[in-house]
Amino acid sequence: MLRQESERREREAAEKNRTASAGYKEYHCANCGAQIVTEATTAATRCYYCHSPVVLQDRVADDYRPDGVIPFRLEREEARKQFDAYIAKHHFVDRKFFSQAQLEDFSGVYYPYWIGEIEGEAEFLGTGRTSSSVIMGDERITTTKYYNLERAGRVYFRNLIRKALQKADRKLSDGIHPYENGEMKPFASGYLSGFLAEMRDVDEQDAKQDMIRETEGYVEDLMKKGISLSRVRGNTDYHPDQVRMRYVLLPAWVLTYTENIRNRVYYYMMNGQTGRICGKLPLQKGKLLLVSGLLGAAVCGLLMAGGAFLW
Repeated sequence: MLRQESERREREAAEKNRTASAGYKEYHCANCGAQIVTEATTAATRCYYCHSPVVLQDRVADDYRPDGVIPFRLEREEARKQFDAYIAKHHFVDRKFFSQAQLEDFSGVYYPYWIGEIEGEAEFLGTGRTSSSVIMGDERITTTKYYNLERAGRVYFRNLIRKALQKADRKLSDGIHPYENGEMKPFASGYLSGFLAEMRDVDEQDAKQDMIRETEGYVEDLMKKGISLSRVRGNTDYHPDQVRMRYVLLPAWVLTYTENIRNRVYYYMMNGQTGRICGKLPLQKGKLLLVSGLLGAAVCGLLMAGGAFLW
């Protein structure tokens, strides 16, 4: 008995070490006491046994506490109705994708983002020219004027946004933007109750530098905007001196589907505030090919009949 107990403890210790090294953490459900294992970025989840919502308070404290949150505007049933209406427009979607069992995984998730505001001084020094021509008798006279250009001003960029979760698909998450930031609320953990939530693993400095590089690409166009000269050339100096960053959670309804044949995962995402949709749907290729073949045969038949009639 002592040996069995010792082996059991060794197995438990080994499992805890494996979980910790893989970036997972263990919790216990306050409702039923079941053990819950979560990823390092999970901030809110559901108990797999009693389905009670679980907010992992230590994940939303201190440096990882969001500055703001946009609450879900679309309730689950309304989101489901919009999802059904969206699917109804696509006649070749795999029926298993929106089966009742599949729709039980239709989940509300708060995803982490960085929102930035950047201000700075910009200066453009360059040259430009204008040309005009007149015809006098047999001659064309062209007059070209050259100008030195100097522009300076202060530029402002608002609501720059970057995903704060590395594993999030940027193309998919960007596809449901924009959000209406006027509904942003100061963060409170109560907003997470009943939903899933992810916490950031993208550092603020990395997001900030990425946003600054983005604004650098816009500044030169802004400094040249409205100049009614041709061949405008020059250099732009840009010095961002104020950068304000906010760490926020934004709502989305998410559905995933794994195609058993090729083990391919499809993701469907809906903006939990505006209802904007993005995602690639699994198609019934057999049905699509069958319908395409029938239509092709019908067209071919009509062409042959028309040809026989003409001859």
